[in-house]
Amino acid sequence: MCDRGKLFPGSVQTPEVKNWNDKTSEDYQNLHFTITNFFANTFKNTDYGQTVITKVSSLSEARYGIRTGASNLKVSVVNIFAETTTQNETTVYNIIKNSMANSNIANYDSQSLCDYYGCVKNKDNCNNGLQCQCQDGLERPNPQVPFCVATVPAVCSSGCSSKYHKQCIIKSNTAECMCLAGYERDGRGDCQKCATGYSGVNCQDSFQMILIIVGSIAAIIIIGMAIALIVLRTKSKKNNIEEQNLIENDFQNLRLQQTTGFSNPGAEGSLFPKIRANTTSQPQNPYTNQSRLPYPDY
Repeated sequence: MCDRGKLFPGSVQTPEVKNWNDKTSEDYQNLHFTITNFFANTFKNTDYGQTVITKVSSLSEARYGIRTGASNLKVSVVNIFAETTTQNETTVYNIIKNSMANSNIANYDSQSLCDYYGCVKNKDNCNNGLQCQCQDGLERPNPQVPFCVATVPAVCSSGCSSKYHKQCIIKSNTAECMCLAGYERDGRGDCQKCATGYSGVNCQDSFQMILIIVGSIAAIIIIGMAIALIVLRTKSKKNNIEEQNLIENDFQNLRLQQTTGFSNPGAEGSLFPKIRANTTSQPQNPYTNQSRLPYPDY
């Protein structure tokens, strides 16, 4: 059977130790002993019962939500006294402050029971956690639990930020850290930029790739059409030169005919035309054919 007691929640700071976040490590066990032994010695002359460590975190994480290599830890505790104790928040605070002078425990911050339970402050300072009213956004998991908890996780881990190309998505009462649009997780869980042509959530949108393919095909077609146009223009230019030469020749013939009466421009650039001789129509020289010459009488 558990005895009822009076709770005094708060937190202290202590130098950081290795493996403080591993409750099975020797470092954490030594830290746990140091904290509980400090409060046991501090309240040895009172009706103190025990100290429960509720959370250990880096001082930088507790304040800013990020890790900056701080050298101190914040240890959240609950000191439990007898239900009939005469101690209150003020006396407990003063006793702890006086005891810190000869210890490496520092900066004790007290916490009200209402804040500890997550309740709205009331007249009896939330001495009965089962009957206090939960703060906005908090609720009890069941009527037998005195603590009011968030209905959904408030934030993701400290590394879930735009600095690492991530974002925290809260849905269905759960918080999920996802990569920003245009990024996807690699084998190490880091968010890397999408490959060329892909975008969207988890790089599932291939619209850019389609545009690249269509653009490439269009570029090939345009280049082909440009080459064909160049070839056609070259052929057309050659034909125009030949036509121009024919026109010039005809024009020269016309001028030659008008000035000389000849229509043939001549041979090899000569101004005089070639005249074809018809040898078959010319009279033959009788003296060239000896067979037809008369023989002498003598």
